[in-house]
Amino acid sequence: MAKINIDGVQNVEISKKIPCEKPIEQQLEIMENYTRTYQKYIDAPKAKREIECLKTIYPILFRSIEDDDLIAGRLDFLPIGFGAVTSVGGVGHYCVFHKLQAFKEELPQSEWARVDALYDFWQDHDVKTLYCQDILNDTTTGRFIDCTYPFMATARLSGMMLDYQKLVTQGINGILHSIQNDQEDPFIHGCIEALALFKDVIKAQIELCEQAKKNKEQPRIEQLEQMQNDLAYLLEHKPATFRQALQLFWLYALCAGCINYGRLDIVLGPFLKRDIETKEISEEEAYDLIRSLWKMIENRRTTVNGRI
Repeated sequence: MAKINIDGVQNVEISKKIPCEKPIEQQLEIMENYTRTYQKYIDAPKAKREIECLKTIYPILFRSIEDDDLIAGRLDFLPIGFGAVTSVGGVGHYCVFHKLQAFKEELPQSEWARVDALYDFWQDHDVKTLYCQDILNDTTTGRFIDCTYPFMATARLSGMMLDYQKLVTQGINGILHSIQNDQEDPFIHGCIEALALFKDVIKAQIELCEQAKKNKEQPRIEQLEQMQNDLAYLLEHKPATFRQALQLFWLYALCAGCINYGRLDIVLGPFLKRDIETKEISEEEAYDLIRSLWKMIENRRTTVNGRI
């Protein structure tokens, strides 16, 4: 069968994405490192290959903390990486080919060969391309946004919801404890490594808070110190406050690639109720925290997603 056309638009996008914070040369280096790691572990168990690739993009792709953020967690996506949905990258090990081509145009011509090498490799390894190669045909089945066919096929995990209640009631160490009985299983071992990587993400956020303190007034420094304290607490403990539960949920959703967030009233409501009753926070402070979360959700530019 002839190869499908991989250069067309792969997803409907309405909201314009916020440009990646990293310099373009660094973006290329990250994608090359990801690709080399994929190649190195190409014959390894899938969970091992996935976690080693994730280590090349987390925590490095997290953005700086902005001046009005009350929780930490802003994340960039590149044309090559790992994800769950096309709205923020792609599915599994992905390459968004038309975005990679546009990225190439931003580089000096002397660097184009590096991008071409990536393009050529991922033609045979991008998960969505592999899926479409098997499913699409010339007469009846087209891609997600191709309305010339009577039947459409897509590759995404849209609507994926995680058990955030388990996350906030057990914490990272609680989940680790619940899965450590079978470390010989490659998938379970990959999960354990993934939670260790998640702790590295949290540590990186603590450092980003420290960087954000530079040249700030005392009230903002105090906010950032509160964020640091909450993040440090979450490394070894389950959330004890609304602020901590919100922070843990948000960072985990980012790393998991989720773009819809489920029943946050059930997940966060008990923490909010307890904190207001004990005067840990005021209703105004709680409102400000939720507003900060809403802004971060909107800034991901996931178009028709971001559902609560």
